[in-house]
Amino acid sequence: MNDPTHVVMSWSRARSDDVRLGLTVAISLVSTLIALGSVVDAVPGAASVTPAPSGRAVGAARGVARVSAPETRDVVQGAHRSATYAASSDPIEVSSNSTIPVTVRNLGDGVWEAAGERAVALSYHLYDSSGALVAWDGVRTALSADIAPGGSAVVQMAFAAPARTGAYTVSPDLVRDGAGGWFSKDEAPAGKFTLHVTDALDAGYGPTTSPAIVIPGAEVPVEVNLSNTGLAPWSASGDHPVHVSYHWLALDGTPVIWDGARNSLGHDVAPGEAVQLAVAVRAPEAEGTYLLVWDLVKEGVGWFSGHGVTTKVEEVTVSRSVTFYGKGWGHGIGLSQWGAQGWAEGATGVRLSGEQIVQHYFPLATLGTQPATKPFRVLLSYPSTGCVGRTIFNTATMSSAGGMRLVNDADPSVVYDDLGPYDQIRFGVYGGTTLVAVDVRTRRTVYAGDNDSLTLVPTQWWDPIAVREKDLEYRGNILVQVRDEGELRVVNYVNSDDYMMGALPGEMPSRWEMEALRAQAITARTYVAWRQATAGDRTWDVRDDTADQCYGGHSFESPRTTAAVKSTAATILTYAGQPIRALYSSANGGVTENVGCLLDAERVGDTWKCADGWPYLSVVDDPAELVAYDNFGGMPYVGWSFSFSADTVRREILEDFGYDIGQLIAIGFNESPGGRPISVRVQGTLDTVDLKGDRFLRSTLGLPATLVKTFPF
Repeated sequence: MNDPTHVVMSWSRARSDDVRLGLTVAISLVSTLIALGSVVDAVPGAASVTPAPSGRAVGAARGVARVSAPETRDVVQGAHRSATYAASSDPIEVSSNSTIPVTVRNLGDGVWEAAGERAVALSYHLYDSSGALVAWDGVRTALSADIAPGGSAVVQMAFAAPARTGAYTVSPDLVRDGAGGWFSKDEAPAGKFTLHVTDALDAGYGPTTSPAIVIPGAEVPVEVNLSNTGLAPWSASGDHPVHVSYHWLALDGTPVIWDGARNSLGHDVAPGEAVQLAVAVRAPEAEGTYLLVWDLVKEGVGWFSGHGVTTKVEEVTVSRSVTFYGKGWGHGIGLSQWGAQGWAEGATGVRLSGEQIVQHYFPLATLGTQPATKPFRVLLSYPSTGCVGRTIFNTATMSSAGGMRLVNDADPSVVYDDLGPYDQIRFGVYGGTTLVAVDVRTRRTVYAGDNDSLTLVPTQWWDPIAVREKDLEYRGNILVQVRDEGELRVVNYVNSDDYMMGALPGEMPSRWEMEALRAQAITARTYVAWRQATAGDRTWDVRDDTADQCYGGHSFESPRTTAAVKSTAATILTYAGQPIRALYSSANGGVTENVGCLLDAERVGDTWKCADGWPYLSVVDDPAELVAYDNFGGMPYVGWSFSFSADTVRREILEDFGYDIGQLIAIGFNESPGGRPISVRVQGTLDTVDLKGDRFLRSTLGLPATLVKTFPF
C-alpha cells in the first residue's frame, strides 16, 4: 500500500465619498451599527458553525404573476437549445440602475413575440462569487420587436446592481411570464457572464498569513494582500488617508474588538493597483474561536464595510493549547478506498463500476491493458514487514509442498539443490559477505559464495513457497542475495495478477462491494506497474508493507478478492502511454488533493509551494466518501481531533526539525487549493519556522490526515 498511515489488518473501521462620520456621538453610533451589519452580512452562516463528531480502509479494511425560482439552478430538462446569449460588461456602480447589452439568438422554430399574451422578455438571475443566489427575478426588459427563428437582436437589458461590491455572475434568461415561464426550465440554459460591481471605495482581498491559532493577547505579524478595485485612489496621507485595520467578532457577529490597530499604506494606491502590507494583529485576551475581519477605513469618511465593500473573514482560534480538527485518513491523494465503497454501493444515489470509479479519481488517465512485463519484484526482507510485523534479517528458512530447486539466478541451468516436498533450505550470511545455503534435512551446505544470487523455483509452478520468518507463503520464485549490511535481501518474483491476488486482500476488506474491490485492484496494479517502470537501478519494485502495499502472497488470498483481480486482469491506468502514479488512501475527507501540493511540495524561498505534480492527480470532490458505509457502520473518519500542549509542539519541532521556537505564539496554515496545508507556519518567542505540512502534521505530530483546521468543520 502506498500510504504509511494504513492500520494493518484490523478489518474495521461584506456611499458616497463625501459622507462625514464622527460629527456627533449619535451619528457615530448609527454608522458603527451600519458597518457592523455590513460585516456580519459578509459572514453567512457564521452563527451556525457546529462541531464535527469526534484510516484508508484496511483489509484483513439543490398584472402578471411572476415565475418563482426552481429548487435547482438553471436546470434544462430537454436536450434541445432554442436560445443563446452573449454579453459582457464594464464594472457597474453599487445600487445603480443601468443597462447591459445582451445579444440573444433564436435557435428554435417559433417566433419570440415582443407583445401579447406570449410576449418574451429578457431578465436575469444573479449569483455572488460563492455561487449563492442573490436575486432570481431580475428586472424584465421587453423585446423591441419580434425575433424570428434564426434571428438575433441586441437587447439593452435593464440591470439593478446589488448594494455590495464584488464579483457576481449574471445569468441572462428569457421568460414568458404569462405562458411557459423561464426558458431555462425546458427550452435553453441561461447564459452566464461575470460582472464586477464597484464604487469609489472598493477593495479586493487576496491571501493572508493570518494565524489559525494564537495564544491570548499575543501580537502577530500578518501579511495582507490587497487590491484597489474601486474607482478612486487610496490616499496614504492627507486629510482622509486610508488605513488597513481589522475587527474581532464572536461567531454570532457580536463585536469583541471593533477598532483594530490602524496600519498605514506605504504610498497612494491607484485603482487597479495591488499591494502587500505587514499588519500587526493583537489577539483577544479570552480563549475561544473568533472571526478576524479584515477591513479598510478612510479616516473622516468611514469603514469600507459601511460602504458596501465586502470584507475578508477568517476564523481564528485563541487558545493556550493546540487542537487540530480533521477529516479523512491518509494523504488524501488519488483514490479514496471509502469513497470507492460509497460510489460502488450508490451512497449518493448513483452506482459506479470499478472502471468508472477509477476514472472519477484519476480523471485524465486512460484505462488500458498492461503490456507483457518482467515479473513484479517484491521485497520481503528488512525493512519490509508484510503488514504482519515480521521480517527477514540475516537468516531465512523456506519450503514448498511440492519441492523446490535452488538455482543460480544468472544461469538457472546451474542447480545447487533439488529439494523434495516440504524439505527446508536455510539461508544465512557468513562473515558479513558470504551467502550460505544449507539443506536442512541432509545438513549439507549446498552453496557458499560471495558474488552470486540464488533463486528458489517451486518444482510445481502452482505451489507457493513458505517463508518461516514471515509465516507466509508466496507464489512465483524467490531470489536471495547478501546486502551490503551483511544481511539477506529476499525478493519475491511474481506475475502481475498473482501479485494482486496476494495484495488486494491486504488493502481492502474482501467483504466490501465488488466494484470497490475491482477499482482497488486496477489502482493497486497500476501503482506497482508505475513503481516498476521507475525503479531504475533498484533491485526490487515494491515493499510488501504500507510503504507501498500490504502483500501477503498466497496466504492473504480470498475468493472475492481473487474474483475482483481476475475480472480486471492486466487492466491499468495510463497517461501519455505510461502507467500513472496511482496513489490512494483510506479516506480523503470529501476532497482529494494535488500530489504536488502535499507529498511533492517544493521549498521556495522561506516557504513551501505546490510543485507541478501530475495532471491526473488533481483536486476532485468526493461526496460519496462522506456517506459511505459497510456492515460495521458509516465511514468512520468524518471527524476527529487531537490536542497538544504548547510545550509538546515546541519539543516535537526541536526533535524532528532541529529548531527551538521558544514559547509558542501562533500557528498558521499556507493552504493548497484543496484546503490542506502545504506548509505550517509556527511562530515562537525565539524563532518562526515554515514547516512542510504533510511531514509536520502526519509524521511529527502523528495526525491521521492533513485536511485539518483549528476549529470543528
